[in-house]
Amino acid sequence: MAFEDIRIKDVGAVLHYRPNIRRWRAEGRREHIIGVQLSGSAIHDFGYKKFVLSGNCILFFNRRDDYDVDVQEAGDSFTVHFSTYEDVDAESFCIPLANVSDALSILGRIESAKNEGDGLTLLSLMYRLCAEFDRIRKKTYSPRDARMLAAKAHMDAHFVDPDCLAAAVAASGLSARRFGDLFRAAFDTTPNRYIVGRRVDRAESLLEAGGLTVAETAELCGFSDVYYFSKVFKRETGVTPGKWK
Repeated sequence: MAFEDIRIKDVGAVLHYRPNIRRWRAEGRREHIIGVQLSGSAIHDFGYKKFVLSGNCILFFNRRDDYDVDVQEAGDSFTVHFSTYEDVDAESFCIPLANVSDALSILGRIESAKNEGDGLTLLSLMYRLCAEFDRIRKKTYSPRDARMLAAKAHMDAHFVDPDCLAAAVAASGLSARRFGDLFRAAFDTTPNRYIVGRRVDRAESLLEAGGLTVAETAELCGFSDVYYFSKVFKRETGVTPGKWK
């Protein structure tokens, strides 16, 4: 599910947080995190990209993404932990802003609604916060290269094909490295990770529908090795294909 189509299931916690340890690893989380880094500085290493969170940064951490934290200077954050009915396709992001007062105002109202048990207002404010962050994200990462738009459309139509990425690169007329750089700049994810995400989404649907073995599902979703499929599926969803089925 795209970030703009997010469907919020539950708001678990509203946190004011200052770390008291320097390094840790966040993995296997069940909730997304959205909010503002107010002060300090910390490196968040997601493996495929790194963020340096400092004062006046808005952030969204997808629950699928594990990351390592290295605190350079202890600071404060104001965040909300929440779950969604479907997985969110958008990669984690961190965007520095000149002014975060609007985001902080919404976060403050979210905290009040949570404390007062006003579920309807809470959900309304959460959607408002997500919409504001999505507007900023799209403005920051807005894809302008028609070649990348065409490549994404090709991937959406042919992600189960083993030569999906190679065909998209060839059609763009770019080198593989340049293609990867432009795709990541346009969509905030690597081409390989985008294709894997589409394949896992398809696998989730097939497993839920029933009638297919895990091996059959892997093959239909473009995975030639069922063991690799199981590893990737668990990494992306937190559970094995068998358990999801």
